[in-house]
Amino acid sequence: MFGLAVANTPGMKRILILLLFLITAACAHKVAVRAPEVVRTERYAYVKDVDGRLYVITVNSKDFNDAMKKIQPGPASVDKLDLWVVTPMQGHSQ
Repeated sequence: MFGLAVANTPGMKRILILLLFLITAACAHKVAVRAPEVVRTERYAYVKDVDGRLYVITVNSKDFNDAMKKIQPGPASVDKLDLWVVTPMQGHSQ
C-alpha cells in the first residue's frame, strides 16, 4: 500500500517526467547543417549540392550553355527542366 501511495504522488510524476526528458536530451545529437552556396553572375546562378549535382538557373538556353562552359562540370548528364515562376499581382484579389 505504501508503494502505491508514493507512486501516485505529484512529486513522483515530476521526477518521472524529468527523467524522461533527460534521457531524451542525452540521446539527441546535433546534426551539422550547411546552407548551400549560391553563386550568382550576371546571366546565370548555380548551386552545388553535397552529392556534386549542379543546379543552374538561367533565363534562356544560350545563358545555360555559357554557364556550362564557365563552370566546367566535367562529364555529366544534363536534365533540362522548365520552371515557371508565377508572381501574383499586387492589390488584386479573386
